[in-house]
Amino acid sequence: MPVKGGGALFREVGKPLSIEDVEFPDPKFGEALIKVRAVGVCHTDLATIDGEFPPPPLMPTILGHEVAGEVYSIGEGVRDIRSGDRVVLSWLWHTCGKCYYCIRGNEQLCENLIETGRHVYGGYAEYVLAKATHLIKIPPNVPWEYAPAATDAIATPFKGLRVAGAKEGDVVVVWGVGALGFNAIQVAKSKGCVVIAIGRSEHKLKKAKEVGADEVINSTKEDPVASIKRLTGGADVILQLVPTDVKTYEQAFYALRKGGTLVMLGYPPGKMCLPVIEWGLDEKKVIASLAFTRYDISESLRLLAQGKVKPVITTYRGLDKINEALNDLRRGKVIGRPIILM
Repeated sequence: MPVKGGGALFREVGKPLSIEDVEFPDPKFGEALIKVRAVGVCHTDLATIDGEFPPPPLMPTILGHEVAGEVYSIGEGVRDIRSGDRVVLSWLWHTCGKCYYCIRGNEQLCENLIETGRHVYGGYAEYVLAKATHLIKIPPNVPWEYAPAATDAIATPFKGLRVAGAKEGDVVVVWGVGALGFNAIQVAKSKGCVVIAIGRSEHKLKKAKEVGADEVINSTKEDPVASIKRLTGGADVILQLVPTDVKTYEQAFYALRKGGTLVMLGYPPGKMCLPVIEWGLDEKKVIASLAFTRYDISESLRLLAQGKVKPVITTYRGLDKINEALNDLRRGKVIGRPIILM
């Protein structure tokens, strides 16, 4: 029988989410119904609500793509997931496994991708329907409030460092300190890297130091390029997380040492202007890293279980706090990732 529960519906751009009763269907073949225990509140959802991103094709909808919960029921054909299992669900609601990109290990680029909270109802609800193949079990010692971070806020910088080939002894610059930045610092430290964090808020830079940054630079008070060059001679890898200012991406390019890699993770609007000769002669690399794969989520859960990453979070109790969490995020009042605990 279908289950009824609360859901925070996104009905109109620029308006608060509406808490309503929703009927959640029984899982079909290969599906599972998850009772949500915790869900992360992402800037992407905030940008969608505020009209900075196009609204989802499914409207009204339920946003939320960083989900941790307990399997409530399963459909036919499900073998590896059982009722009661603790699992996470990410933005990757379903990938086909057959297209050019999936076959090459880049499922985040799947031509037939179905996105959680965009094409199907997401996790700002008491229940969420999922493809069993895209659920990942949570290690026993990972608490509910940390598990959602593995589905995006850890997995995204983890993948960025992976595709950059970051290794022990590398100088890694995390440019932009927030929820992803705090996690990026810890992931880089787990690899044995030297980490420099760059930000504009003394409060957040203090937190960056607390979670493991070796050096911090306030870009409102000093030239970050000159400071990086002075401290290390240049960065081996820069994770550029700033979502608003394309000029910081050009600065990051100049802060690389020869052979260094700039990884774009923030995607501000605009165009970069880079010197081709220096780019070529110094063999600098500029790459984009979109989101993550299920492998990156699994590895992020492993880092949580090992205690190598401890997400910086702000918790809110109950689904009825979702608009408060979104408003706090909008106003910059949140340190780290807002987490709704059901």
